[in-house]
Amino acid sequence: MSWKVQNRRKYWLPVALILSLAATIATAEEQPEEEAPPWYQFEILIFERISAGAGSTEFWPEDPGTPSRLNAIPLTEAQTQKIGLRKPIETAASSAPDPFRPLAKSEWQLGEQHQHLSRSRNYKPLLHVAWRQQVIEPDQSQQLLLELPRSSNPQSAIDEPLRLEGTIRVGVKRYLHLEADLLLRQWETEDGTRGDSLEFRPAFRAFRMQSQRRMRSGEVHYLDHPIIGVLFLASRYELPTEPEPVEDETPVDGEVESQPKQEPVSTSS
Repeated sequence: MSWKVQNRRKYWLPVALILSLAATIATAEEQPEEEAPPWYQFEILIFERISAGAGSTEFWPEDPGTPSRLNAIPLTEAQTQKIGLRKPIETAASSAPDPFRPLAKSEWQLGEQHQHLSRSRNYKPLLHVAWRQQVIEPDQSQQLLLELPRSSNPQSAIDEPLRLEGTIRVGVKRYLHLEADLLLRQWETEDGTRGDSLEFRPAFRAFRMQSQRRMRSGEVHYLDHPIIGVLFLASRYELPTEPEPVEDETPVDGEVESQPKQEPVSTSS
């Protein structure tokens, strides 16, 4: 009797394991798929204060350090072209845009602000770029590299440091989070005044902005600094929907085009 019970238990155990595995698979299938991170369109406009005495009341360190480029990818159009990135051909199966690719000026939303700064005697736009990307946790988001290209004159560009460089990163938790680390260099003349287009540049001063900001989408945010100014805009971006396939139009009952009747051929002689 005991032998039969023991043998039955040997057969019950595999059955129990099979049933448990089946229940686990069914539960996994019922779980909804994880939603993809949302897409946003971002736009940044960096400008310089050029009014007389700007930043003169502040204490500036001789060496403020340089923003880290670790794991940062270039964002500006000149850098994108320099490293040879090209936009792949979009197919009907993929309507998502290329992330971190600069958008055309026609898609800028801060164009009016750019024109206003350009006409002002107190400010000078330095860099303006917009792009799209998916947004994830701030500590996992991609760091982006910003640079103002050097002078186009080969002689003046020799050993010339970048006028503007830095990194930005955008992530989301409950709110959007922006981290910016920018470095601006201003050249000094012999009389101590600052400029950016001098043939003889004996020295320069470096000014660094390190800022974090919690933001809402659809609002223009301003990062303040005695020398550097930043306007930043985040807008939710909806992916374009795929066009529905066009079915062949077939005539319904009553709409069949009538064929011309053929006259019967006479067989009489």
